[in-house]
Amino acid sequence: MRPQHLTNDYLIRLRYGETLSFAIPSSPTYGIPTKPLDYRVPLPFEGKREPSIKSPFNYRGTMVGINDNRIMPFESKVERNAEIIFQTDPRIARIKPQPLVIKYTAADGKEKKHIVDFLLHKVDGSRALVAAKPTLLLVRTGLVDLLLRLWDQGRLTGIADSLSFVTEKYASDEAAYNASEIIKARRLRNEAEYDIALNILKNVRGPVRFCALLAGAEPPAHRRTALWNLIDEKRLRPVKAGRIEDHSLMTVTL
Repeated sequence: MRPQHLTNDYLIRLRYGETLSFAIPSSPTYGIPTKPLDYRVPLPFEGKREPSIKSPFNYRGTMVGINDNRIMPFESKVERNAEIIFQTDPRIARIKPQPLVIKYTAADGKEKKHIVDFLLHKVDGSRALVAAKPTLLLVRTGLVDLLLRLWDQGRLTGIADSLSFVTEKYASDEAAYNASEIIKARRLRNEAEYDIALNILKNVRGPVRFCALLAGAEPPAHRRTALWNLIDEKRLRPVKAGRIEDHSLMTVTL
């Protein structure tokens, strides 16, 4: 966190009456998962095209999928954010980046090839091809027309049941942050702490700030993880869309 952001966060916490402690705890407080963490060697990437590690133009990197422990590369921030968000969607069973090469006939009659960003295997058995691009690039490159051409030419028959795209509107930094907190909370889930947080929510009436739900928790990190588990289950929701922070207003939906 940048110094100016840290200062801003500190002032906001004071405004909401939080008591801040800078004491160093005597033992780790990161998490106490009920189920021991499983550290496995990630499975190799199995897509058709692996992006280069570095680029002067794009935001690139890799992550490991929580569903299948497989390496997933990305070559833009929209792709990176989408990969994180997809992993928290209960409708999606598996994510395959750069999954296959699709041949099609261009407007000039020439045969060309295209690789869609993602193939999503859903829990209901259906499959969806998804392109992830910034809105400006989506328009500038004519990608929507290309996707429609693939569909109209029947090139996706037997490959996917639907075709769509996501932009920075869906794959925003705020949504990716919330999704990353959910992923972390799933790994660190503690059933005893979860039950405590759930019982607290049963007594809440009306909107409540996230930080108020941490009151009395020692250490707060364990309660925070439990609250994110409840957010994951849609039992606790933000009143407004955006990044969920300590001062965010929440509503209980048990």
